[in-house]
Amino acid sequence: MWTVSQVICLGSLAGLSVADIYYRKVSGEILAMGAAGVLIYQFCSRSISLWMLGGGVGIGGLFLLASKVTREGIGYGDSLAIMILGAYMGVWELLKVLSGAFVLLFVVSAAGLCMRKMSRKYALPLFPFLTAGYLLELLAKI
Repeated sequence: MWTVSQVICLGSLAGLSVADIYYRKVSGEILAMGAAGVLIYQFCSRSISLWMLGGGVGIGGLFLLASKVTREGIGYGDSLAIMILGAYMGVWELLKVLSGAFVLLFVVSAAGLCMRKMSRKYALPLFPFLTAGYLLELLAKI
């Protein structure tokens, strides 16, 4: 079924989602521990090639650039988490997770706008959608 690393990743994303919803920020220390954990995991298991790992980190780097350009329209914590996920999953799996996350984000945003529950300037937290995208990716593998 699922590996221990997948359950740890899902639990970490769920915890960070709660923090993102309630506080609208994510602890840098927790992200640093996640990055260290991913590096140790990749060093010990070598589950993906260095090219796939580099591609995943590169996508996270693009999100960091987008965070800078948009003055944190996408938060730095979200971008760092995407970079860490890219180092854990690799480029193709990360793109699947991001696709699911952004489709769900679009659906929730469109529904909120159509029902007039939020305005165009309302900012939704990204971590819950990353978590849902990751969960969808895990369920798609079953």
